[in-house]
Amino acid sequence: MQYDANLILESISTTVLVTDSQLRIVSANNAAEHLFCMSKSKIISLKLLDIIDKDQKQLIDSLTNALKKDFQSFSAADVCIKLEPFINVRVDMNISAYSGRSKGLVIELRSNNYFNKMNDDLQRRTQSIAARDLIRSLAHEIKNPLGGIRGAAQLLDMEFGKEVSIKEYTKVIIEQTDRLKTLVDNLLGPQRPNPLVSCNIHYIIEKVLSLLQMETLDNIRFEKDYDPSLPEIEMDEHAIEQALLNIISNAVQALTESNTSHPTIKIVTRATAGVLINRIKYPTSIVVSITDNGPGIPESIKQTIFYPMVTSRQNGTGLGLSIAQNIVERHNGTIECESEKGNTTFKIILPLKKLKF
Repeated sequence: MQYDANLILESISTTVLVTDSQLRIVSANNAAEHLFCMSKSKIISLKLLDIIDKDQKQLIDSLTNALKKDFQSFSAADVCIKLEPFINVRVDMNISAYSGRSKGLVIELRSNNYFNKMNDDLQRRTQSIAARDLIRSLAHEIKNPLGGIRGAAQLLDMEFGKEVSIKEYTKVIIEQTDRLKTLVDNLLGPQRPNPLVSCNIHYIIEKVLSLLQMETLDNIRFEKDYDPSLPEIEMDEHAIEQALLNIISNAVQALTESNTSHPTIKIVTRATAGVLINRIKYPTSIVVSITDNGPGIPESIKQTIFYPMVTSRQNGTGLGLSIAQNIVERHNGTIECESEKGNTTFKIILPLKKLKF
């Protein structure tokens, strides 16, 4: 029986890299694209020693000497892989040699926080659903008496509206009731999702950026790194636009309020394979990464930023990220966040799969 070695290699969830005798990467599987967040063609242009943190001198020496006669496979734990100025990946490595017509190394990489990430994701989703259900229950309880208050104010206005003082009082009651109703409607979220349409994610991103560029008067630099090969995806176009607007607007506000020097927001789109979302593994997904060089998310709210009413901004409502997460989850996707000073990244992950709302 014949087996397709390449097909088997692509189906492995562990990242596998193959180098030549000069330690240039000559092959990578689908899992490598997911781990590095870049295409195979870009990975293959890299040199192994160039992406390993220079402080790990012992490992670099071992790799340099790895193709000698008596070489035996070895492992290295917690290795820092530097891909771009603000992108680092920590992995465990297993290195083996191959020889024949040519020589080189076969390197297996596994993210050392993979299982922790799975557990954190499950815990976050469980807590988020519980918090959302609580908020929705409270919102419904608040909304019913608001209707009664507004109705009573309107009756008072009809009965005694000719008196200036009464008119002023009823106007205040109606305006404040309407303000609370708007807040409650935002907590409840969209009641009737729009129909799904096939749409290119770049079209929606460009709509959002054109709006924000007008608002910021070009005071913030927007960098774009799109993968033009991404296919159209079925989505609620207006809802996804709202999710992107919420996240990118948060980045704009963080940069503006912190007076960050050379404020920059970078948008990167990529396809990735084998993403696990809510314990379901999807063959292919689209990832939209939104990175800013602002002050980062305060440690006190890092674990709860997707909860309703959680915010670090003085005048913020704390609803933007919660609404965005709700929208993306309705598309079977998720939003991930990594933040430190000078580098905050939100990743919107959308599976390439037909959806039913």
